[in-house]
Amino acid sequence: MTCFNLNYINEQKKADFMEHMYQCSARTNGLYTGLWQEFCLNEAGPIMRDRYFEMLEAITIYEERKLSKEIKETCLLF
Repeated sequence: MTCFNLNYINEQKKADFMEHMYQCSARTNGLYTGLWQEFCLNEAGPIMRDRYFEMLEAITIYEERKLSKEIKETCLLF
């Protein structure tokens, strides 16, 4: 694959996704202005916010289990 092919593939992916955002927006006026912002606020934003808190919860659970395991191992030494 040449650099030109890679650029073409990436540009096609961008165009395809832009068309997807347009279709999901239910617009019919042919205007693509603001699609990315709308997508971020209405679709990606809420999902990423939820994922952020899920990751924080997973980290807390991991740290609690690790601490609990370390305490058990320490108790076995004495």
